[in-house]
Amino acid sequence: MLKDFNEYFQWPDVHIEHFYAYLILAILIAGYLVYKSKSRYKLEIFFISFFLISGNINQILTFKIPGVTLFEIQPIRFIFILLAFLIVRKTLFSAKKITPPNIRTLPLFEIALYAYVVLLILSVVVNASDIGIDVVMRNSIDAVAFIGIFTAIRMIADKPSYYVIGNSIIIGAIISSIVSLIQFSIDPYFLRIGDDRLAFGDVIRSNGIFDNEYFNSYYLIIAISWVLITLKKDYLKILLVGLFTLGVISSFQRMSWIILAVVFFIYLAFIRKLAVEKLVVYGLSGLALILSISIFYYQDIMRSSLVQDRLMDTIEGRAGYYNLVLENIDEKPIFGFGDLQNENYYTHMLRITGSRERASAEAGDLHSGYFSVLYLYGIPAVVSFLLFVILAVIYFTRQYKIDLFFAIPLLVSVIYMISNLTNTFLFLKYLAILYSIHIGIALGMKELKESKV
Repeated sequence: MLKDFNEYFQWPDVHIEHFYAYLILAILIAGYLVYKSKSRYKLEIFFISFFLISGNINQILTFKIPGVTLFEIQPIRFIFILLAFLIVRKTLFSAKKITPPNIRTLPLFEIALYAYVVLLILSVVVNASDIGIDVVMRNSIDAVAFIGIFTAIRMIADKPSYYVIGNSIIIGAIISSIVSLIQFSIDPYFLRIGDDRLAFGDVIRSNGIFDNEYFNSYYLIIAISWVLITLKKDYLKILLVGLFTLGVISSFQRMSWIILAVVFFIYLAFIRKLAVEKLVVYGLSGLALILSISIFYYQDIMRSSLVQDRLMDTIEGRAGYYNLVLENIDEKPIFGFGDLQNENYYTHMLRITGSRERASAEAGDLHSGYFSVLYLYGIPAVVSFLLFVILAVIYFTRQYKIDLFFAIPLLVSVIYMISNLTNTFLFLKYLAILYSIHIGIALGMKELKESKV
């Protein structure tokens, strides 16, 4: 049975037919991209392409198996199952024998990731009596799925397949940007799914084709990375980057604005290697544009939740959340608490927020991937997680100097690293899925290059 739509649409006059029409459009676009490509893995790439083009709207396809309460079939879990069969097929039944990777040749960030996953699983198992077997199973499977996704995509090792993925992200970003601008200026509930949070005045933050503004803006920034690195025509770069930037701005998600600026700086300063004076001109021009727009909405912005709740109240109480972790982790320093639904979290979060919904973890979280890992899985796990994200940035920095294509996973790794500072994007949040896909593409491309040497 399909999942209850009330979870995604909490407002009247929902045109569900528009969502199904878009999903059909996404199927047609994905089918066309795969048909025109020379991909050797058309079935797997078709479903990945559809998943990327359809954003979070594909969540309405989630369904539960009657009589089974533990799991539900989500689009990403279906893709994981499909990729798991690919791994089995290539490992056991391929004519070309796949040898297990040598741990001495693995990138250091990959070793750190495996260590983190092992510690995560140990943590939820140790805390099983407190958090329940369903949480143990779900968190363990999600962590293994993250590894499984990039492992399968690395095994694909097929450049046409990888470019279908990149083109799918760019096309999805074009659509999401247009939807974002329609939501911002014409109809705030056009193709809206999930959150409807205020930006300022009566203006609602744009979600695009996603269920919140976070995933929309980060998806668009990743698409900008693909455009900057892979497209050759400058006018097309300017057109698409401009469109995607407007989509990011209309999300009113402040961390995405910072990350967008960081991505532009890395691209212009280290990849394009522009002179300092040109960087200053571009930076001042962007600042002038933002200030010019903000003048028209100054009073509304100053009274908005963006300022009142976020900038003037220790960033929506995040300082209190982080203190909660630091003051209580000594109770379970090695394996953490395993889940947010526990008495410790409830007591302290209720004191901080005054909200039983937040305290019971029905809404919100610790608003930091790093503090979440520390609280949930313990000190050894957070050390491994930190090593994973930092070493990945270092690894892809070295690789892009050899081949410009690796600048894409470099920028995605920077996006993932910074975004987890003030929000939680652990397995299998949408941004983490995108990161896993790009890790797989990068490692697959590296193997392709090495096989030609």
